[in-house]
Amino acid sequence: MRQRNGELAEAEGEASGGTAPGVGTSGHATPAEPLRALRACKGAVAALCVGTALIHMVLVFLYVAPSNPISERFEQPMNVWVRPFFQQGWGLFAPNPGGVNTQIFARTGWVTASGERQVSDWFDISATDRAGVTHQPYPSRTAQRMLRSAWSQYRKTHDGDDEPRSDQAAVWAKCLRNIAVQRVTPLSPHPFQAIRLWVVTQPVRPSSADKRVEPDPKDRGTRLLPWWNVTPDGN
Repeated sequence: MRQRNGELAEAEGEASGGTAPGVGTSGHATPAEPLRALRACKGAVAALCVGTALIHMVLVFLYVAPSNPISERFEQPMNVWVRPFFQQGWGLFAPNPGGVNTQIFARTGWVTASGERQVSDWFDISATDRAGVTHQPYPSRTAQRMLRSAWSQYRKTHDGDDEPRSDQAAVWAKCLRNIAVQRVTPLSPHPFQAIRLWVVTQPVRPSSADKRVEPDPKDRGTRLLPWWNVTPDGN
């Protein structure tokens, strides 16, 4: 009987190839190991997503919460995370329409081959914004706000003599300058090395009295900015 049982066990071993469960005849792992690795990878990704969401919620909560020792301690990481992408704006709930119409004009300057300095006519670079929203049921926010926001921030960070009064002044001056270069480049008849802006403002009037504003130095609502040296890419 013992001899017969031994023969049966030997036959079963030969039939199965003599391999352990989970291991192929060549000694390589079966698909069970890749599946375990995939599950572990999914778990790590899920944990990362949950952790990022929790950090985001905490930083946004501290950003909008009243000032406290914790928010003051983590002010720098909060600003780095929230301000570029998650800035809190309440204009939707408490709109503050502008009280003036603002038109921004630009002219360019360049030096000819003979060394003579030339300047262009004034270009209405606000016209791009107006064209982007006129007769558009869902106008782009960029078309509505990019130039206007850059001018608004420039005005806040510079005094009446265009002297900076904030650490962010240089950033907004460069932003306004680059937008102007971008708008003027397709309109300028020549490559240019300098650009100058003229800002014209007037109180909002009823639509029946609305007229196009031309740059007039005698207009009380005008402001002439200094010349800025630029390259074709705006820098």
